[in-house]
Amino acid sequence: MLKKLNPISTICTTVVLAYTFFAIKPLSKEIHFATKWTVDCNKPSPDSDKTEPSQYIPFKLGQNAGFFTEDGQIAQAFTFPYKIAISPDDYCIYGTSDKSLKLVSKEGKQKKELKMQGFPFFQKDRKFLMLPGGTSFVFLNENFEPKWKFENYVPITALDSTNDKVAAGYADGSILIFDADGKIERQYEPGGSKYPVILGLAVSEDGLTTASISGQKQQRFTLAKRENGITKIFFHEYLEADTTKQVLVKFSSDGDYCYFAHKDCLGVLNCKTLKSKHIPVKGNILSIEETSNKKNIFVLSKNDGIYSVSVIQKHSVYSGSFSFKAENAYITVKDNSLFVGRDSSLSRVDIEFK
Repeated sequence: MLKKLNPISTICTTVVLAYTFFAIKPLSKEIHFATKWTVDCNKPSPDSDKTEPSQYIPFKLGQNAGFFTEDGQIAQAFTFPYKIAISPDDYCIYGTSDKSLKLVSKEGKQKKELKMQGFPFFQKDRKFLMLPGGTSFVFLNENFEPKWKFENYVPITALDSTNDKVAAGYADGSILIFDADGKIERQYEPGGSKYPVILGLAVSEDGLTTASISGQKQQRFTLAKRENGITKIFFHEYLEADTTKQVLVKFSSDGDYCYFAHKDCLGVLNCKTLKSKHIPVKGNILSIEETSNKKNIFVLSKNDGIYSVSVIQKHSVYSGSFSFKAENAYITVKDNSLFVGRDSSLSRVDIEFK
């Protein structure tokens, strides 16, 4: 004769088995930051003459700048009195009243001299000259010579570019997109605020999509796309707090996501689903860097003299951060490695999960 099972005993056994199953499941790994090397960025390495220029990575910390390699060799190190524009291939030191500008190679040799006055702005291998007055700019070719020029009467407040597009934002709230020859391809105004002004601007790599933060009193973030020859706003949201400062807006390399800074927060927009997310980041966001494998986004921020580096994974998931005190700081990535500058030192920091 079969024994009747006690229902309470059966339930308890099921609960115990379920608990045992979940208990033996490995806990999620925690993020760790491992410093692989740290060097003094003010002193060229003893074997700097043996380093390969194609591997140079530029840095700028306070009034110090130069180039280093992935393995921690300081190839070039120098100081500058006022301002510098630096790219992976060259740099230009300038002052407020310079009548000409000298382009110097990463090996330290003068390449070109531009006999014009203004403030150079380098973005990867693209070079601009912002003209005195702040309303006009020149796009420079690969020989550091003027290719085209655009003059306006309204101050430029934001500028971004890709290989064949330039996007400029202005104090009157207008955005102009130029093609490779300097022709205005399209123009629009995000609007929606009481006082129009463009505070942050980005253009996607394909040149079809622009994102901006604009306005005072009902400040908002917008995403606009060119479709059938017309620029349309496909997404917008009002931000909780206004800022009067210029802010960072940046697309992921594949254009699927857009990152934008606002008060104590990093906004993340999925450009396909048009859904946004807001990740708390204290202070001002200074830099957003993406690794080549697209697995990690690094965000440098500053709050009350403390710098923080936050890690965003899977485009929009906050994974952790580390902080440090410094007068000056910067971050950059090469392939999938993170490099952190802090006053007079440079470090390579790897992410590990344990």
